[in-house]
Amino acid sequence: LAPLDAAGLSNNFTTISGLDHKGPTGNGHELCDSLLTGTTSDVISLDQYVAPKLGADTRYESMQLCAGSYQSRAPLSFTSTGIPMPVTIYPSVVYARIFGADALSMQKQSYLIESGRSILDELKEEASSLSAKVDPEDRDKLDEYFTSIRDVEGKLKRRQEWLNRPFPQPDPDFQLPVEENIASAMLLENEDLMWDLMALAIKNDSCRVFTMTIPLANGAILLDGDLMKASYHNYSHHGKKKERIEQLVSIEMRHMQGAARFLKSLKESTDEEGRSLLDSTITLIGSGMGDPSKHRRVNYPLLVAGGSLNHQRHIACGTDDTPNEMACDLYVTLLQQMGFEIDQFSTSQSNLNTALIG
Repeated sequence: LAPLDAAGLSNNFTTISGLDHKGPTGNGHELCDSLLTGTTSDVISLDQYVAPKLGADTRYESMQLCAGSYQSRAPLSFTSTGIPMPVTIYPSVVYARIFGADALSMQKQSYLIESGRSILDELKEEASSLSAKVDPEDRDKLDEYFTSIRDVEGKLKRRQEWLNRPFPQPDPDFQLPVEENIASAMLLENEDLMWDLMALAIKNDSCRVFTMTIPLANGAILLDGDLMKASYHNYSHHGKKKERIEQLVSIEMRHMQGAARFLKSLKESTDEEGRSLLDSTITLIGSGMGDPSKHRRVNYPLLVAGGSLNHQRHIACGTDDTPNEMACDLYVTLLQQMGFEIDQFSTSQSNLNTALIG
């Protein structure tokens, strides 16, 4: 947490222990992407639940980012039917989405949108014809299919509406690298870029809902210009060996330095109402793995920053003072703080209102 303190953020975040999703059990790697869903069932993730409301007035309803290339299981975001959302791994693509891509003409963008509509029209006709011929179980699957088509139609309509609106001017203080490299060795450099790009997008109100995956790279990674002896993945299985733990901490310190820079950037900017962007933005940082060395999916490391919550402390859950056990209890409180009138999300059993809001 030292980078957050050094950035003057001591009053702006809370750490939380004792929460996880309480099952299902199994290999930790295979289940850690349930961090924002609470379960492995076909359910929506926290970010996609809020995206239609929070992103209604922005160019992009949500963005799903990943810090460079990944081997498997990068998505943290899932649709209402549990379909994983694709991630963007190139910082240059994120930059172009925020500030516009001169290489892609308006005419071509319009053509691509209209082509997508034509394809969907054909698919709907075929599916409608098929619906009368299938049994009830298959018809349920078709209903899911129609729901997906409607979601895509909505996104195409949104893209059309934003097509002729001007992009914000690029930030002169931000520069993309001359040569882009998304290899696993460049994990930390690409992560830094993604933190900065998210801050730029929020400041320009291009998007209000983000997820960023930090992939568990299997190749050796560069740290401050030097190639480490082993991979991030390898160091996470440290076996309590001092040298390996020190290397792991050096990597994770860089994660928190990026987070601190992101949060400080929001703190130093204001929204349309004159509030600090940090106060009007909730940032959740965590992992669906409690102890990667043992593949244990309990006691997630969780940190919440901003959002005008009651910060500057640690909340120990699963105790007499805070008996909550489910990570989704935290999500209910965050959703309510964002204006959602709900009292249950996924596997939640209560909320953390008393602890986080007071």
